[in-house]
Amino acid sequence: MDNDDSIPTLVDETTKVPVTILTGYLGAGKTTLLNYILTENHQRRIAVILNEFAQGSAMEHLLLTATTDEKGGDGRQRYEDWLELRNGCLCCSVKDVGVQAIEQLLEKRRNHFDYILLETTGVADPLPIVNMFWLDDELHSDLILDGLITVIDAYNGLKNYADDRHQEKALWSRQVAIADVILVNKIDLISQEEKSKIIELVRSINVTAQIYETTRSHIDLSLILDRNAYSKNSPPDYLLKNIPDQATTLIPHGNQTLNSVTMEFNGQFDFDKLDHLIIELLWNEQTSEQEIVRMKAVLCCSDESTYKLLQAVGQMYEFISTNEKHCDNLRNCFVLIGSNLNQERLREQFQKCLK
Repeated sequence: MDNDDSIPTLVDETTKVPVTILTGYLGAGKTTLLNYILTENHQRRIAVILNEFAQGSAMEHLLLTATTDEKGGDGRQRYEDWLELRNGCLCCSVKDVGVQAIEQLLEKRRNHFDYILLETTGVADPLPIVNMFWLDDELHSDLILDGLITVIDAYNGLKNYADDRHQEKALWSRQVAIADVILVNKIDLISQEEKSKIIELVRSINVTAQIYETTRSHIDLSLILDRNAYSKNSPPDYLLKNIPDQATTLIPHGNQTLNSVTMEFNGQFDFDKLDHLIIELLWNEQTSEQEIVRMKAVLCCSDESTYKLLQAVGQMYEFISTNEKHCDNLRNCFVLIGSNLNQERLREQFQKCLK
C-alpha cells in the first residue's frame, strides 16, 4: 500500500518543524556529514533536503539512483520524489529552497519526519537563505529556523583564507561569521600548531558560535540540532558568561576588514531608543565601508524583570523575551560581526540608549 494513501498519523498542527541550514565551502565535508546522518542509527526522523548538490558527489549518486522518474528523467527536476531510509530519515533534492517549496514538501510527508536539515551549495551566501526561513509568527508557517551550521576544512582552511581571490575569501568568512555552530572538520590531518591557528582564525571571526572539532564530520547530533538559536529557549547565560568585553579584532576580508566587536554595558536600556538604533545600524547606516552581518545581545530593558535576546542576521532582527530573570544584575552584552565596524562609535551609540 502506498503510504501516501494510508491513514496518516495524527500530528499536532500547532507544532512547527525546525529547519537547520547546513553550509560550508567546497570540500569542507558537508556531504560526508549528510551521509553520516542518513546511514547512522540515531533514532531521529530527519528530512534531509539538498539544494543544487555537487556534481559527482556520493550523495548525488545515492539520490539519482532512487529518484529517477518513470521516463528515465533526472529526479532532481522534481522535488516530490523522496528517498526513504531504514534509519527513519528521508532525503530529497530541490532546486527552489523557498519557504513555499519546503512547505509543499511537508504536505505529503508531514507525519513522516519532525526535523529538516537543508544543505546549501558550497558557493552559496547563506545570509539570504537564513533570512528566508527566519519567519514571524504572524505568517503562520509550519517551519521555524533552528540554527545555521558551517562546516570548515581544517586541512585547507588556512590556504582557502589566504587565497588572493577576494570573492572566495569573503564567502568563506561570511559562512563562518553568521554560523551558530561551526564544525572544524578533518582535524586529524593537521598538526597541533595548525589546529590552534585555524581555531584562532575562526574564533576571531565569530566569537559566539559553538565550535566542535570533527573527523570525517562525525559528531553527536544533539550538539548541532535543536539549538533553538532564534527562540526564547536560547540560553542567555552563554553570552554573559563566555563573551568578554574586548577590542576590535581586524581580519582581512577581501578588500574590506572583517570586525568582531564585543561590548558590555551596565544598566537598563530604553527599548524604544534601542529599537530605533538597531534600525539605523542595520538599514540606514549600511555602506560599502560598513556592513553588519551578524548581531547578538543579551539585554536588560527598563520595566522588565527578565532578559531579552537580540538576534540579527543581515537586515533582519528580532527581540526575543525570555523567562530568565536578571535579578537586578543589570549586565548587558553585545556581539557584532561585520565589515569595518567602529567599536568606539558603536559604544557611544549604544550608551545613549541606556536610561
